[in-house]
Amino acid sequence: MNPPLFIRKNRRILLSMIVGALIASVYWFYFGIYWGTYPLSCEWWVNCVYGTLYGGLLGCFIAGEMKREPESK
Repeated sequence: MNPPLFIRKNRRILLSMIVGALIASVYWFYFGIYWGTYPLSCEWWVNCVYGTLYGGLLGCFIAGEMKREPESK
């Protein structure tokens, strides 16, 4: 059974989003601020959402660079 076309075309981006969420959850577990007003570190789900978004953004840049052909001079 083949995965759907969306997943096949965006495999690198989806994988980078998962890795970003995992890194963010590890960051929250070890370095999170439990009592404070810094919203990025006080809740685990906020960290995971930010990590997923940043991982997807980085994955888009990496996937775009891999698709770009080298320029000929």
